[in-house]
Parts: sequence; structure tokens; C-alpha cells
Amino acid sequence: MPIPVNRKMQTFRSRRDGNVAIMTALVLPACISVLAIGVDYGHLTLERREMQVAADLTAIAVASDMAHAEAAALSHIENNRLNLVLKTPQGLKGPSGAVVPEAAITGTTGRVTLEKGRYVANAALDADQRFQPGVAPSDAVRVTVEQPGTLFFASMFTTPPVMSAVGTAAMTKTAAFSIGSRLASLEGGLLNAILGKMLGTTLDLKAVDYRALATADLDLFQLTRGLASDLNLTAVTYDEILATEITVPQLLTAILRHGGLPSSTTTLVSKIRQSLPASGKRLQLARLIDLGNKGHLRIDAPTGLGIKVGVLDLLQSSAALANGVELVKVDTKLDLPGLGSVDLALAIGEPPVGTPLHRVGEPGQAVRTAQVRVALAIKIDGLADLLGIKISLPLYIEVAHAEAKLASIQCHGGKPSNATVTIDTVPGVAEVSIGQVDAAALKNFGSSPRVTKAKLVESGLLTVEGLASVDVGSAQVRKLTFTPGDIAVGTTKNVSSSGLLTSVTQSLLANLEAEIRLPLLSLMTDKVVQAALAKTLGAVTPSIDALLERILAVAGVRIGEADVRVTQVDCANPVLVQ
Repeated sequence: MPIPVNRKMQTFRSRRDGNVAIMTALVLPACISVLAIGVDYGHLTLERREMQVAADLTAIAVASDMAHAEAAALSHIENNRLNLVLKTPQGLKGPSGAVVPEAAITGTTGRVTLEKGRYVANAALDADQRFQPGVAPSDAVRVTVEQPGTLFFASMFTTPPVMSAVGTAAMTKTAAFSIGSRLASLEGGLLNAILGKMLGTTLDLKAVDYRALATADLDLFQLTRGLASDLNLTAVTYDEILATEITVPQLLTAILRHGGLPSSTTTLVSKIRQSLPASGKRLQLARLIDLGNKGHLRIDAPTGLGIKVGVLDLLQSSAALANGVELVKVDTKLDLPGLGSVDLALAIGEPPVGTPLHRVGEPGQAVRTAQVRVALAIKIDGLADLLGIKISLPLYIEVAHAEAKLASIQCHGGKPSNATVTIDTVPGVAEVSIGQVDAAALKNFGSSPRVTKAKLVESGLLTVEGLASVDVGSAQVRKLTFTPGDIAVGTTKNVSSSGLLTSVTQSLLANLEAEIRLPLLSLMTDKVVQAALAKTLGAVTPSIDALLERILAVAGVRIGEADVRVTQVDCANPVLVQ
């Protein structure tokens, strides 16, 4: 008797044997598909990584020889047996340099594109904006590699994707640069007085002696190695030597022994050294000098770069640093028409942290002068129209630091030192006042001293009190460009706000608020006194401006001016930058 169909179906549904085989048969195609996709994806990832390596290494090879970029790229492709061709204006070129027809290129061959340009290491720019294609002279290259990927299984459903990788390399660019104050232009008298006070001695050098010291250069790497020898320090880095506390006498001894100076300059340094006390206040040259990535080298390792500084520049800044917050007080008589004695109180702030006077650095780094405060009491010969009554003119000057920032280094190739350097410079701005300040407040750079009304004239005939203030200078950025020739000879370049130094006193007198008090029976009037005061001060204005210029230059700054040097540059060892 035949079994009914519905009964057969019930029996089939109730059976358990063969389930795994059925499920495997259903799922296996999906598993194989996933596995195939995984194999394809993994292989594409490997190919993409190999392309990135090829792009990076090709960029480094080209950046090493920017003058022959195309040849460098083809040589790298040939030497490493890369399946790549180079895109050129003449067409696609193979490793041999010959143009290859499109039809002869296989579907798996990659294409390389070169873009020469400039790289600006500026953290303020987005990463994709730092490479500037097409800008000459070129010091960087961007290499793009495009190549079809390989598909083993997915090729049945789709075409292989075209993948790309980008590598950007630029020359390693560093420069040695400094900011200073042209001490060589000064007369010796004021330098003797102020520098002698900072050093704790009496100096009697002439102007010609100071000029000789200012024009003599030291190699700071050589000097640092000499210091290590004098201090019996071995197996140390340049930074460790600069961070070691020394005295000014120890520094001058090292200059004498290891400076490599001409005999005439050595005689002058020796004369200063002999006048100093055996001991002295200690200082760290690291506050004045930053050797950048070269500072991490041991002193027995080659640096490949030098940084030079004038002997007088180093002596002045070291003396100021050793002097610390102590006021420099000088009473002197200067040979300036119309001026009598001058009482001077000078305070020099410590160099700003991270921005020394001299450094080896990369674009974006800066050097700065110190902040300076000066209080002056100038005796003026007298009011010729008022029976020769003398004038006491108290001046207060506060000068902010000047800054020089390394804006760019343009490498031209041929040799590591063949480069042009651009420096963005901001001169020091100042506040100059006629008025009285508390001398004790000068050395507290955490706050500004209060300037109060001062007595300019005080006698039985009349009393004149006055107060005036004027801001001098501008924070506008000025660009200085140093050519390879400028760098080779250590040219000093200056930025200056024209006419500032010759108009400081004139501007103060125009803003002067004078209070005149006359005896009841006096035959004079306020107008007569004001006219006599203006006439007398106007006559000595050039002398006062010259005095301010000399004092500030000794302290290492100038109002509205800055002097910058680039003494060496190094373009070498290209690195990946993106």
C-alpha cells in the first residue's frame, strides 16, 4: 500500500541526519567569498604599503639632488628594480631614461609624478599647505606613485582599483644666526664705565680697542670644546658644557686659549682678563647660546656647522648675565655739547627663556635681545636767558626686546652652504619719559616703575616741574635677506625706523607738561621761562639723543633698530616631512 505524500513530508521534516552537510553547502560559498575578499584586501594593503615606501624613498633620492631631479628618480627606480615609469613633459620614461610608448606599458606598471617646490616648516600652517609646489628655488619634492592594484578573486566582479601614495621630502635646513647692537660704533669712555661696572673692574680701553674686539669672531663650537678641556669634562655634549656654571674670568681664559684670535686681539682680551678679580659671579652660557640639534652631539663628534660671534658681543652679554639684576650705576662727564655730568642707573633683564642671542636653528625659531631700563639724571649747562640757572633733566627709558625670527632657508644645491636665508626682524620699541622713577623698582622686571613729575629747575628765582612720555618705535616686521655671499663673510644687516633716534627728545619736549612757579616779586613771566626752557633744551636735543643711543647700545639694544647676522647655513640630509 503506497504511503501518502503528506506522511512522507512529515517523515522528511523529522529526520536529523545530513543537517551539517546541508548547512555547509549553503554557507560555504559565502565563506569562500569572504575569504577571497580578505585575501584581495590584504594583498592590496601590502601593495599600498610597498607603494608608500617607493614614494618615500624616491622623494628622499630626488631631494638629495634637486638640480638633477629627473635623473635621480630614474636612477633610484633602476637601482631598486621598481616596476615604475616616470611622467615627464616628453612622455613616460623607463628606468633607462628612454621614452616608453603607452602600448608597451603593462597594466601593473606604476606611474611616478614629481613636483618640485619649497617646504615651509611653519607650525601655523596646515600640514597640506607647507609644501608649495612650483616655488623656486626648490628645496623639496613631492612624489606621487599611482599603480593598479592586484585582485585574485574580486576581478571576476570588478576592475582592479588604481591606488596612489604620496611622499614629500625636503632638505634639512639649519642656520646659525645672532642679534646684536653694533658696539663697534661706540666711543670707549662710556663702554669703559658701564662694562667695567658689570665686570666689577676698571677699564681704560680706547674706542679703537673696542672696535678690534667687536670685529674679531669666535667659533662657538671650538670655544665650547676648549671650555670642556679647561674644566676637565669628558664624554659630554655641547649642551652640557653650555649649561655648566662658569665665571667671566674662566670664559676669557678659554677665549685666550682656544679662540684662535690674532695676537693684537689676544692682547686686549688678556688685558681685560688681568684686570678682573680671581673669582666672580657665575653664569651659564646656555642662557645666551642655543646650538639646536647640534647641541646634543658629544664634543668629540663632528658638527658639520659653525656659529660665530664677535668677542665684544659675547663679553658684553656674558657680563650682563653675570651681573644679574644688580643695577649698574655710573656717574660720568661726557664730551657732548651742552651736557654736564650724567648719573646713570641701568638694569638689564635676563634673556627671554627659549630665545637666546645666538642660536643654530630651523625656520620658525628666533633670537632676542634683553629688556633694558635706564634712569638718567642729566645736568644741562643752564638757561642762558635766565642768569645761567642749571637744568636737571631726569629721563627714564624702557626698551622692549628686539626679535629676529628665521623665516626661511632656500637651498640652491651644489654644496650644503649654498643657500639664501630670510630673517623676519622686529626692532625694539621703547617708552621714553621725562620724570622721576624709584631706582629700586628698575630691577623688578615683573612690573613697570611708576614715573612721577620731576623738578627740572629749582632755585630762588623759579621752580619748574615737568612730566612727559612718548612711545618710540614700531612692532612692524622687517625682512632681511642674506645671500650666500653675505653669509660667507658674516655680513651684519640692520633694520631701522628712520629718524627715531634724532627725534626722541624733540617729541618729549613737545609733550612736556611744565608747571612753573615764580616768586611774587619776580619780573619774569611764565611765557619768558617757557621760551628760555624750550630754547635751552632744544639746543642740547642732539646731544641727548646721542647719549641715549650710546647707553642703549652698550646694553645690547637700540630704539627702533636691530642688527642681525647669519654666519653659516647647512642644507643636507633630506628627510620626509609629510
